Order: sequence, then structure tokens, then C-alpha cells
Amino acid sequence: MSRPLVMLPRTAECAPLAERLQIKRTAGGCESFDLLACAEAAPDALRIALEQPSAAHALVIAAAAPPEDSTLVTRLAALKIPTLVLFGTRDRETPPQTSRRWRALLPGCHVVYVYDAGHDLATDRPQAFADIVLDFLSEPGAFLVNRRDGAVQR
Repeated sequence: MSRPLVMLPRTAECAPLAERLQIKRTAGGCESFDLLACAEAAPDALRIALEQPSAAHALVIAAAAPPEDSTLVTRLAALKIPTLVLFGTRDRETPPQTSRRWRALLPGCHVVYVYDAGHDLATDRPQAFADIVLDFLSEPGAFLVNRRDGAVQR
């Protein structure tokens, strides 16, 4: 994969991702990039994807509640890039049921549940998190998830 991964917030870390991808903290200067946002950084990533539609290739949102900003919410219909939303099955801060709201806002998004992970997916289950993200980013248009149980189809 030749595109860098822009990770938000700046403190987000995941060693298995960093080992295999070029990680950046800002989209500035990138002609093409993928975005990964954790928790409260999701609105920023959504704005970047909406403002740079020709540069943003794919979007991954982890353990985030949908945005409350009504202006941003109304713009989400214009988001055309493949989007993956991840939840930990043991997340008490942003429970997996939040996925219903994401699906209402982004009907084409993929939702995946990471078993036995809490709110910090990249720390709780780093290899599982990295495997799902890397699989999605390698072929965002061909990413297959069983809608019934959320299992990644390989």
C-alpha cells in the first residue's frame, strides 16, 4: 500500500499498524491518504474526508460516537469514500449499539465488532485491530463483512 495513513488523534498508536504502514499525523502535503480516527477525533476525520474528497481514499473510525454537530451530520450524505466503523464488544464508553446511529448516518459504512476489546481497541487487541484495518485499507471497495454477525470474510 503506497498511501500514508493519517492517524487522529496525534496520540493514537498501534505498533502492528506502524510496522506495516507509513503513519502521518496530518494530511498536509499528501496527494492521497487513508484516515484513521479514534474516539473524539472522528468529527475531524469526517471533515477532512469531506474537504479533500479527491485525496482521502478510505476512512476508519474506531470507538467513536456519531458526531453531534448538525452541520457536519447534514454533510455526511456527501461522503463517498469507503468507511469502516469499529467497536469493541466490551466498550462501556461508546457501546457497540452506537453502530445503529452510524449506519443511519452512513448507510454504506461497514461496521465491525472487535471481540473482547474495550474502548481503546488498538491497545486492548492490537493485532486484531491492525488485521481488520489493514484488510479494509488493502481493498476498501471489496471489504466483505457478514452483516449478520460482523465477522470479516476472508
